[in-house]
Amino acid sequence: MAIRAVLFDWDGTIVRDAAANPESGADFFAPSLAVANYAEKHMGATFGAEDFERAFQAALPVYVAGETATSPAIGSLMASAFAWLGVNAAPRDIEACSRVFYNSGARGLEVYEDARILLPSLKARGYRTAVVTNSPFTNDFVFRKAKSLGVAQYFDAIISGADVGLAKPHPGIFQSALAAIQVDPHEALFVGDSLKTDIVGAKAAGMRAVLIERSLRSHHASGYLVIERLGALDELLGES
Repeated sequence: MAIRAVLFDWDGTIVRDAAANPESGADFFAPSLAVANYAEKHMGATFGAEDFERAFQAALPVYVAGETATSPAIGSLMASAFAWLGVNAAPRDIEACSRVFYNSGARGLEVYEDARILLPSLKARGYRTAVVTNSPFTNDFVFRKAKSLGVAQYFDAIISGADVGLAKPHPGIFQSALAAIQVDPHEALFVGDSLKTDIVGAKAAGMRAVLIERSLRSHHASGYLVIERLGALDELLGES
């Protein structure tokens, strides 16, 4: 059966965090500082960025790649962090702080050049496309960022762990994406940078899977293909 759809992981596959480079000088506490600034200005609450970071980390459930199958949502994490700090936060403040936290943390994201080339090409050739990401932020957060980066129009769906309460490698999150773009598993290819979450999960959902490792040359592994650049997908799709 011919491939009709290509689905992608987000971080590390479509985008990279340029600010994650230690040489960038980025502030690790910037998202927490953004929340602290909002709280002081709009909620009359005073605490430091490090205080909020500790509270947020305390709210995060234990995550083990390849084993954790559920996903928290940013709203509940934010509410728990404020409760940990003893701060009463209204729903509108939870929403606003979730937004400033995400925007600050995602400020350094940039689209890989090979993704910027491949995505419009896939769209022009009629492939269905989607993003499946293990994120506590719902798809509207990711969509807005994708739009600001100039690639949102190339995706037919964006499915986040927070949308379905599931995390890769649980096959349910992949199945939600397939349902959203109306494609059967055997007609879809998934591309991601994590063997434990992306490859294992996609194969469990009945999809063909490709691991992208940008520091290696393309080669076949047991049951999946490994590529160095997204452009190598053209050969796999039978096109150039």
